[in-house]
Amino acid sequence: MRSLFSALFGGRALLLFLLGSGLICPGVLTAKTTGHSNPCTVAREMAFKGIALFERQDAQGLAALEGAAAMCPTDPGIAFNLGLAHYLSGHLEQAESLWDALFISPSLVNAPSWEKTLTNLAWIKFELGKDKEALQLATEGLTVHPGSWALSHTKLFALFRMGRYLEAYDWLTRSGLTGVRADQWQHQAAEYVVETLWRKFRECLVPQKDKPCEQSGELPAIRQAVNLLVKEYPQDTHFIEAKNRLLAAHLDKNADLPYPVDLPHESWAKTGNVDDNSVLLDDQIKALPPIAAWEKREDAFAVIVGVNHYQRLRARHFADRDAQFMQKMLVGRGVFKDDIDHVRLRIDQEANLATLTDDVQWLVRQGQLNPAATLLFYFSGLGAIQPGAITLDDALLLPVETRLEQISPTNTLSLTALKTALGKLANTQVAIILDTCFNETRECAVYHNTNFSTASAESAGNGVGNKLHGLAPTPEFFDTPHSWVVAAMQQKTELYPPGRMGGLTYFLLKAMLGAGDGTDGGRPDGWVSLTESVAFAKKHLDKADVFLSKPNTMRLTRTKGDK
Repeated sequence: MRSLFSALFGGRALLLFLLGSGLICPGVLTAKTTGHSNPCTVAREMAFKGIALFERQDAQGLAALEGAAAMCPTDPGIAFNLGLAHYLSGHLEQAESLWDALFISPSLVNAPSWEKTLTNLAWIKFELGKDKEALQLATEGLTVHPGSWALSHTKLFALFRMGRYLEAYDWLTRSGLTGVRADQWQHQAAEYVVETLWRKFRECLVPQKDKPCEQSGELPAIRQAVNLLVKEYPQDTHFIEAKNRLLAAHLDKNADLPYPVDLPHESWAKTGNVDDNSVLLDDQIKALPPIAAWEKREDAFAVIVGVNHYQRLRARHFADRDAQFMQKMLVGRGVFKDDIDHVRLRIDQEANLATLTDDVQWLVRQGQLNPAATLLFYFSGLGAIQPGAITLDDALLLPVETRLEQISPTNTLSLTALKTALGKLANTQVAIILDTCFNETRECAVYHNTNFSTASAESAGNGVGNKLHGLAPTPEFFDTPHSWVVAAMQQKTELYPPGRMGGLTYFLLKAMLGAGDGTDGGRPDGWVSLTESVAFAKKHLDKADVFLSKPNTMRLTRTKGDK
């Protein structure tokens, strides 16, 4: 998040209120040397020069403003900019002190700069961790300037960091703020309100020492709370979905629960400039302009799969987002043409076995018709292994309709079948990216009729235990000219909750946005290759053993502007 100062003043720029015009020569000026009898006139000229100097030399510009303030301590414009210079120099307490005094100054109460002073003072209180004071100032300002985005931002974040999520949501519904930003804020607030209810419900699932949740009244209270939310805010689907899922989870002990969301009052830094959405890639990917048509290859084809909501299995959280953002990156800034004839995207219910089998056959046909074609198969979802599995020959990718009791090579997409199909191709630019795993990591794998103990799988899924049973990346399986990428082999793979994506996919996309150019030790060339992306992901997923079978210079995305 850019600070409010950047939003108001365009980065590091200072803005002097109530000043006269005219530039002066460097040096300490006095009334005598300039012919002015009023020291404040000289001080304003000195401050004006200090503003220009601050852009190039912080310390000298700040000194000039301090000299101007000492010469004319009653000028609100000089005091305002001196405070801003202190803030931009990292001296938050000095800026707060100046603006505190300025805010209550009679000379500023009715001045046009009052709103800006209040706005900045409220925000700096927030940065200093004084949430109650920040909230009070922002609320006071909004009574006079109800449409102020800056004041609204401070009020919302102060409420968030104090854990007052329902109050924040209710205020937003009545604030009159509209547009994309307002919708995003309301979405956040609703998500946090729902998460507080889910936390209470999850606690009810833990064996109680005294009374069960039903007898203690906790579970009825949760149901009553969500019912009241639906009644009070019937237009918000967050609360309707929460009601339905809570009921399903209450009736079915094996029902899938939403992935926990970090709450600001626990996860945000207590001081400083914070934003819980700063790591999300949504807006960055959405805003990417496509590369020039001539740079998109006519002979590049991809199948991209993401299965989040399985019909009869627990979820593989964020898999739908993984696939959707991978597709947006590859068709927007990648070599893949943006049409259904080149890129097939299968999300949730579309990712059934029949469709995926046909898609693999389609991908193979494109390779046979275009021997120089670039081909990509991407999968984010649950993996599984066959009984007694030792190598990846026994690994399976699960389509959306998979039943736990029927997991077998004939009812799933096996890695052996995938390898055999693609192995017939002479194409060298072929890659298989699997954001899943085939070990005891609960987040990305399912076990059935294996030689693993239930206790072992459960403990590994909960992060307990030091050693996972995984499949060895044997050389025989990868005896192919094609490149395989797997999220984890024998270590614990990870989701990346802050970015709300699978860990492998998140950092692959970060690399493809430009951060990966040259990561493999080569010279940045404006393109991100498969090898560069994986090298970047490995660097940021040090606890997972991200696997790349062999280097591949396949270009994925362009990072520089069009020619």
